[in-house]
Parts: sequence; C-alpha cells; structure tokens
Amino acid sequence: MKKPAKLFMAAALSLSIIFSSFTAGASGETDFMKTTLNNNDSISRLFESKPEYCLYCGEVHTGAGGQFKRFFHEAAYFFCGIFGKYPADGRMYFTFDTLDIGANEPFYFIHAGDTHVSYIDERDSGDARLVDTANKRIAYCPKDLRMLDDLAVKAKELDALIVHTGDVIDFVSQKNLDIAKDFTANNDVFACAGNHEYHVYIWDDGEDYARRDSVQNKVNASFANDIYYSVRVEHGVKFIAIDNSFHKIDKNQLDLFKAELAKDDMPVILALHVPLYAPDIFKFQMEKLSYPHPAWLMGVPEEIMREYNYEEQWIEEQKANEATEEFYDMIVNAPQIKLIVTGHDHAHFVSQVTPTLKQYMVDTTEGQIFMVR
Repeated sequence: MKKPAKLFMAAALSLSIIFSSFTAGASGETDFMKTTLNNNDSISRLFESKPEYCLYCGEVHTGAGGQFKRFFHEAAYFFCGIFGKYPADGRMYFTFDTLDIGANEPFYFIHAGDTHVSYIDERDSGDARLVDTANKRIAYCPKDLRMLDDLAVKAKELDALIVHTGDVIDFVSQKNLDIAKDFTANNDVFACAGNHEYHVYIWDDGEDYARRDSVQNKVNASFANDIYYSVRVEHGVKFIAIDNSFHKIDKNQLDLFKAELAKDDMPVILALHVPLYAPDIFKFQMEKLSYPHPAWLMGVPEEIMREYNYEEQWIEEQKANEATEEFYDMIVNAPQIKLIVTGHDHAHFVSQVTPTLKQYMVDTTEGQIFMVR
C-alpha cells in the first residue's frame, strides 16, 4: 500500500473513532439500578498513569500496530472526557439491591466474579503448552483488566468491600498471579476460589483435588485472604468464603463451617463460586444458557442428572460427596444465612433457594452493589 493511502486510512480511522466518542453512551447514573462506571472516569488518567489496557476500548494492544491503534484510541478517550461521555461497550455495569439483615450500621459491598485474567510474560514463555493456552484464552475475555479497574474505582467511590466469587484469573501463570496479587493488595477484596484459580492448561488437565493441591499454595499467596476457607466480619455481618470450585466441599471445610455457625447467631453472607442447586436456577441453566452442559451447580440431586447430555467425566465430578450433602442441608436450614453470592456460569440470575434465602449469580461484566442494613 502506498504511503498516501496509508495516511488516508489512518486519518479516516482517527476521525471515525473520535466521532464515535461523541455518540458514545451517556455517562449519567440516572438509574442506580443499572449503572455504568463511565462518569467516574477522568481524562486526567491519561496523564496520571498508563494502564496496560486501553482506556478507550479496554483491550491490550500489542506490537507496532497495537501502539498505532492505541494512539488514536487515546485521542478518542480525550474527546470523550471533554464532552463527558465515554463508550459503554466493554465496561463493567452495576446493579443495585438492599439487604435488611440487621447490620450494626449500613455499608456497601460489591459482588463480582469470573473476570478471567488471561496473560503470560517472559517468565512462562518457555512453557509451550502455557503459551498456547494464553493465545487461545486472551480472546475469551479481552477486557479483563479494565473490568478489575472499573470494579476498583466503583468500590473506592462507595467505600465498599469487594466480594469476588472466583475465577479472578483464567489459568495459573506468573503474570496472572501478579495481577491477582496487585488487585487484592490494593483494594479491599474478600474472595473464594474458582475452578480456574487451579487450571494451568485449560480443559486438558481435569478438575480434581490432586491438581488443586499441586498449585494451591502459590495461588493462595496471591490473594489477601485464604480462598479455600475464610471468615470476615463487617459491621455485625459475617462473610464466609468457601472454595466449592469443583462442585463440592471437603470434610475439613464442613467442620470449619459448622464451628463458625455454632459460635453465634450473627447474620451470614455466604460466598461460593459454584451456585447452590435450586429448581429455578436448574431450569434456567438447562433451558436458557446457550451451550450444551449439565447445570453447573452444587448439590444437584442425582435422580435429575439424567437430564444431562454431556461428558460422563463432568457428571461424575459434579456428584456430591457426604460433606457436600451435609453442607447443603445446613445452608437451607440455617436461619442466620441471609444471602448467597455466586458466579461460575457467566450469567445474571437471582435464585430463590428457600422462601427466605436468595442466591445471586453474577455475570462476567456485572458488579452487584448491595447496601446492607
């Protein structure tokens, strides 16, 4: 291509991007039930810091062509700031609900999950399988870094605790662990493990406790709390995070949970990666989610698993053990458990586990803001 043609294309690209900044979604939070983070952005961020992701589109641009694209994207972002409008595409959005459970004083927390950070750097470049995994998975969630950043900005705005229900990272790499460590160290984050916290080579390394145990210590070291089992009290409300990432828990977790519930009658918010079985969420997953699968739930009765049309391996792994069955029964019969927050299935759904117990499943680009009173 001749140089004038290239210049013409570059000019056309820049004008197109800048024009799109004028027509980007409005940033005003007129409806607090579903808001974007856009009005919290500032063009000063162009000068204060330069994040790894592109401020305009949220992707990570690499190579000479990527730098060229980012230059014009930053120009568009600048014009967005002047006109007070930022593109909503690829941004985390926030829904809002209240929870009256007897907190000592009102406070906010934000539930999020399944951000699936998917990077490697030179430290893992010698592992060909991991390089191949990263190349395949980066397209799965290209705006993951901006999702974490949007979440952090909104949490600071509200002085809110972030409750992350797993899959902060997509697979175990040095870069991903560094990102998780930075996110949890610089923000007030309380997390449970997701199944991807223990994946190295996606889908060809199974999901079992032996593999979890092989990476658990170094993964756990990148989080601010123990993602296997943790308890935290906020304003008279107890948050309990339990790793049920393989659709079950073990006896040690069950014993810890029993002892915690026996201590007092403090209201409990339970953070799990895999949602708890209930008829409504089972129906939603079997009928509404677009890919063939079993219902990715914990505690599905074996007699209804016959509805599954999927690999036997995943069905076997989902079957509950004794500890999980007892854990399920405790949850649905413990009056101090006031809310369950989960992820894993990349969709928004509010499940009625019992007449008095709701379960919120979060989408990948959604932050659920709760005002707890």
